[in-house]
Amino acid sequence: MIRYLSHQLPSKLKIYIFLALSSIITIIVIDFFLTYSEHAQNTFKHLISSKPYLSFVITPVVFVLVVYITKYFCHYVQGSGIPQLIIANDSRNKSIRKKLLSFRVATGKIILIFAGMLGGAPIGIEGPSIHIGGSIFFGFNKFIKFKRKLLIHSLIAIGGSTGLIIAFNAPIAGFMFSFEEIGRKLKKQALILIAIVSGLVYLLAIIYRGNSIYLSDMSANSIDLILIWQLLPLVILSGIFGGLFSKTTLYLIKIFTAYTKIKVIMIALILGLIIALFNYLSQGQIAGSGREEVLLILAGYQFDNDFIVMKYLSTLSSLASTIPGGLFMPSISIGAGIGSEMSNYYSQINPQIIIIMSMIAYLTAVIRTPLTCTFVILEMTNTLNLLIPALIVAFIANWISKQISKPPIYEALANNYLKLTQKTKTV
Repeated sequence: MIRYLSHQLPSKLKIYIFLALSSIITIIVIDFFLTYSEHAQNTFKHLISSKPYLSFVITPVVFVLVVYITKYFCHYVQGSGIPQLIIANDSRNKSIRKKLLSFRVATGKIILIFAGMLGGAPIGIEGPSIHIGGSIFFGFNKFIKFKRKLLIHSLIAIGGSTGLIIAFNAPIAGFMFSFEEIGRKLKKQALILIAIVSGLVYLLAIIYRGNSIYLSDMSANSIDLILIWQLLPLVILSGIFGGLFSKTTLYLIKIFTAYTKIKVIMIALILGLIIALFNYLSQGQIAGSGREEVLLILAGYQFDNDFIVMKYLSTLSSLASTIPGGLFMPSISIGAGIGSEMSNYYSQINPQIIIIMSMIAYLTAVIRTPLTCTFVILEMTNTLNLLIPALIVAFIANWISKQISKPPIYEALANNYLKLTQKTKTV
């Protein structure tokens, strides 16, 4: 057993020193990124709550500027960043990996997400955090000097896992995501190194900033397993809406792909105006990641149905524009809204459990990683005691979504980057 482990792990002490250094720097950078992104979205919401008409000026201008910059100056910063990590791990092309993951890309991601949040974009921070983490760890390979493909790909998966762990304080979900999505083609041996470094990152993050729960402590809630069948209508509804969201997003990105500057600007302007309208109607509630709204929903506040519709459509518009931004938290907020509405029809199950299960079902239906979605929500709410019903909900929602949209959304988006590998020679 010891001989087997030693073959899968690096043998030089300096490698572990650089891995620890990469972890520390990633924690500091992402924590800075999260803090100032939250400040940016709160600044926009505060302004729009008193002067909602300003959204028609701020949001379209920001969308045009950010989309134009990403399209023509830093193309690899577009979107959430998760497809970039997937293709970097799938591709055998060293050149494309260096373009998709670098310190420069991480810096661009931080700056443009901050700009998007200031402009009222309905975007999350977890995908960008994953991209930033992957970029920092891969950038440190200049010093670590991994040569084996297994170890290089493990390093990328570690970076992505780190980003999710830091963003949501969810160590199990971070590891699961590296297994389910980023490193889905990795050999099982790679999971040993990924698990070790992910655990190290979690411990260092606790030391650096504490161990607070990302959402609310819902650990007092429980459910009688006999009642699980009652969740089926909720799961079906969330699964259908999530599957349609994924399918529609891929369709919109395809039809809105533009190759001339005029079209790029016009599409960004139109989508920015659509989001500006929703910001105006909601007085800024649909802007940002949606974390504040989820906290309110978990505390018992019920938004109007308009919130779900506007958040759904605005998130679609934002993704279609390819503006940098994550999908996790906006999807979680939509799922929470659905659960809040559906909880009115349940008398035997606590409304908070309905909301938690709806968040799991909807997020799973959108991104199709049932284990990650289960653990990220349970860790966010400190409800790992609900693991069995949560897994059942997640896998049913995953199956429903698959009937609507065959390719998982991140995998489909990653295929867009595969085309880039055809422009340079593989090595």
